[in-house]
Amino acid sequence: MQNGPLVRKIFLPRQLFPVSSVLVALVHFLPQLVILVIGALATGWRPDLVAVGAALLGILVTIALALGLGLIFAAVNVAFRDIENTVDLIAMVAVWFSPVLYSVSLVRDHFGPDSWLTHLYMANPLTIAVELFHRAFWYPAADVTLREEALVPDLMARGGIALAACLVLLVVGDRVFTRMSRKFAQEL
Repeated sequence: MQNGPLVRKIFLPRQLFPVSSVLVALVHFLPQLVILVIGALATGWRPDLVAVGAALLGILVTIALALGLGLIFAAVNVAFRDIENTVDLIAMVAVWFSPVLYSVSLVRDHFGPDSWLTHLYMANPLTIAVELFHRAFWYPAADVTLREEALVPDLMARGGIALAACLVLLVVGDRVFTRMSRKFAQEL
């Protein structure tokens, strides 16, 4: 909406606007990551190759998910102006439905490891991304007994599946955005 005059007057790839939002978020994330790594190294954290891979995979899953959803919601927001408020609500709920402030083992223990709710919870790519970050930064420094009960089984494989799903979402988001963008100038 705030880029409406640019869309009407200047020809440029319209995907640039949602992509730039994701890139701005990435630029804000990188200094925070540097501070996290410095603090973790100062407190004795020594990453292994799996930890570095988990961190990179978590970043890729998050970027692909954000960009795929960003393209879809940006296109829909032009047609339906109030969707912006819904997106804020979805983002807030998504954060609370991922193990940012609690361990994934709490969900497993509450619903049971084979419950459909646990499987649904684990299908959330954001949950897998957060667990990948836990594996990267928390796991190497954690007590051995805490590590075994908190780690998600087959985390790297789940991360690969989450990345593949997010890449499919990104392709779908691009198609939706491209199709709907033909009418952006009239809608804005």
